[in-house]
Amino acid sequence: MHSFLYLNLSFSIVFVLLFGSSTSLSPTFSSPPFEIIINSTTEFQGHTAISEFRLLNRRILFECLNLNQFLEVKIQAVSETGLSDDQNVTVTITGVLDPSHLDWVAMISPFSSSVRDCPFNGAYYVQTGDISKLPLLCHYPIKAQFLSKDPDYMGCKKQECKRYRKGMCVLKTCNASLTFHVVNIRTDIEFVFFTGGFDTPCILRRTGTVKFANPNHPLYGHLSSIDSTGQSVNLNSYGFVLL
Repeated sequence: MHSFLYLNLSFSIVFVLLFGSSTSLSPTFSSPPFEIIINSTTEFQGHTAISEFRLLNRRILFECLNLNQFLEVKIQAVSETGLSDDQNVTVTITGVLDPSHLDWVAMISPFSSSVRDCPFNGAYYVQTGDISKLPLLCHYPIKAQFLSKDPDYMGCKKQECKRYRKGMCVLKTCNASLTFHVVNIRTDIEFVFFTGGFDTPCILRRTGTVKFANPNHPLYGHLSSIDSTGQSVNLNSYGFVLL
């Protein structure tokens, strides 16, 4: 009898220790569920597929206050007839006065893309349950690389003298080159030089329009999501079709 009471008491104590404190161990949600979803990008940054680049459509892409008259963005390996269906394109940045690890180059399509705020897109986001009050862009980069990927950029090993005085160089600028793999997406593209990283991007220089030689040449079908507006892109031999 005493043994039974002892075992019963022991079981009760263990049960209380394991399950009685579960209330204090379980998370409490003081915020409404939709606020938790909105803030999830911050909570899981670096732990899921969400990256800073994928959040660019929620940034305002300003034009930088740029007084550098030497800065240029050039494209190489492009024939007069236009881009081939599958090729590498070299983008060269010249005239940089102060290289930064926050400098980057993006490929944007279509070439007439607006990087300004597109508030009416908010209605599409709401349909998917995304009600966050953030900038919503009409278009945004589809590829990007940091200039620091060129190992000679940060140390300014590729130099060019822009101003001489009494035979001596008094103003040097830095250059960098990046290679982009480009496939025929059937719309004109352009390359844009940004600074400020992906968090606070602003535009320094843009290239001219680059066309594909065979914009209607059939390749292969490709279906991809544009963003969280519930739209998708069907890539076919006739161009982009929004679904």
